[in-house]
Amino acid sequence: MRHNAKITNLTTGSKNPPLLVAFCFVVNSQSVFAAVKGEFQAPAIDKFILHGESDGDGDGDGVNETHIRRYLNKAGDSVFSMASGEKLWAWSLNTSGSDDTDLTKDYVIRDSNCDGIFDEKYRLDEEFHVPECINKN
Repeated sequence: MRHNAKITNLTTGSKNPPLLVAFCFVVNSQSVFAAVKGEFQAPAIDKFILHGESDGDGDGDGVNETHIRRYLNKAGDSVFSMASGEKLWAWSLNTSGSDDTDLTKDYVIRDSNCDGIFDEKYRLDEEFHVPECINKN
């Protein structure tokens, strides 16, 4: 069962505030997804062009600690990078024309412990946050 969107996904180009919670959805069913554990590579962005940058609140504390860069390619695919300070902690890929359920085409990968390895993979409709290891001060 799909979840109802709390805020429109960033990849739509909506005028809603560009925050990480744009990927978050309110759970309205019994099913809850869990991150896939592993070691994941950042998406190749050599054919993408930087489309915009903004800051967002990735953990709901009211502080815009996350710098978000949005990249687009000619096919309409979008990639987001998320960093706090000098620490890059997540990437997201949204493939144009897909239904957002194929984890090879549409996903968020996150470095959960700030060791430089993206070790969690989420569907685009799953909630994720800034890792606890990020120093927000």
